[in-house]
Amino acid sequence: MADGAGKLLGTGSETVPLVDYTQIRRFEAPFANRRYLRHMILGICCLLFWHTYGNALLPVWFATFMLAQLVYAQVLRRLPENGPPQLMRRVLGVQALNSLLFCVPGLSLWIAGDTQAWLYSLLFLTAGGLNALAMRAHLRAALRIDLAVISAGVLTRIGWLLWQTPFAPDSWMLAVAMLSLYGVFIKAALDLHGMHKQLQAHIAERTERERQRALSRFTGGVAHDFNNLLTVVLGNMELARLSDAPVERDALMTEAEHAARRGAELTGRLLTLSSKARLSPVAQLPASVLETVAGTARRELLGPGHRLTLRVAPGLRPVYVDPQKLHSALLELIANARDAMQSGGEIVLTVGPGPRAEGDMLRFGVADDGDGVADHLRDKVFEPYFTTKPRGHGSGLGLPMVRGFVEQSNGKMALEAREGGGVQIWLDLPAVPASVPPGRDGSGSGEARR
Repeated sequence: MADGAGKLLGTGSETVPLVDYTQIRRFEAPFANRRYLRHMILGICCLLFWHTYGNALLPVWFATFMLAQLVYAQVLRRLPENGPPQLMRRVLGVQALNSLLFCVPGLSLWIAGDTQAWLYSLLFLTAGGLNALAMRAHLRAALRIDLAVISAGVLTRIGWLLWQTPFAPDSWMLAVAMLSLYGVFIKAALDLHGMHKQLQAHIAERTERERQRALSRFTGGVAHDFNNLLTVVLGNMELARLSDAPVERDALMTEAEHAARRGAELTGRLLTLSSKARLSPVAQLPASVLETVAGTARRELLGPGHRLTLRVAPGLRPVYVDPQKLHSALLELIANARDAMQSGGEIVLTVGPGPRAEGDMLRFGVADDGDGVADHLRDKVFEPYFTTKPRGHGSGLGLPMVRGFVEQSNGKMALEAREGGGVQIWLDLPAVPASVPPGRDGSGSGEARR
């Protein structure tokens, strides 16, 4: 009650939106995407400066700067994929420290008053500006910090120059030139940031349109299917109410019951699609699973022109998923592979150890040598009611249902092209925990028949 009153009065706690730190880690990582090469070049230049002029300032600064970069990398590495906005303060604080450190040698060289030192100082200033344009345009707060540090560096150079030689025409010409270039740089940085914002807005708009299109297709498909089923149910019940013949009335009621059961089945498929179906996982030997699925597929799905080949890796642990859902998923994938090869071909059903990075997982695979799926359609095939089959030959719920089952089972699903043509679909599913014994109902026992 107190919480409700607090929310009503505007004093209750509100949910703080999480920040996506994935892009920040990718853009800001100081040693990723071959960025270590620029550190190597910078280090070599500092050593050459020391060797040429006998000044150890730059090598000492470079060592300090690299330590700061390592600290920045550790801060970025500890960021979660999604976290509270307060973590951004830590990122911006370390970034500001790095920017100030990068500004120190340029100012020191400028104060030295030597023409060659001025040249090196301007090179540092240019490098800092290019770094801000290349890496900070995606984040307004980070760009502001870099622009503030660069602005301070430019104004400090101009102030020192005019303080040393206030009446020299060359000093004023250099100061005007630096201010002009600084204005051009600021405009370029702001324009680049604006272009980045427009690009992100365009991507978000396009993503939203695709989401709305998928949602419209999904709701339209569900409404169409339920409308057809309700028409059958209501029509047969109406005819049964008007019929005087008991046999005809029973037949009409049976037809209505079948339509209602199809509606219940459709509801179950939608629950599987949304990863909210009721699952009853048990331990099953992978070889036994594939043998059972292969037998069903050969009897009910495949014709004489299709060959089904099983490949089972030795020494696999039992898989721990809902057996009925797993069988249905594999049969759905086999049916899709069959439809992709109208004139016949080979379907390969495999199971082996999953990727090491995924932990205790088993990888089931279904491959065909059909025409494959176009690159721009590989993500769309998992959308509800999207199908590449001819009109009237596919519901568009098969692959989305399989994906829903896999994700609800804490697994992953992937689709990729095969070399030479065709499609390979992977299902990474959890292996049985060590504390769970194999099922006693026969689903978890038995070896693959040779």
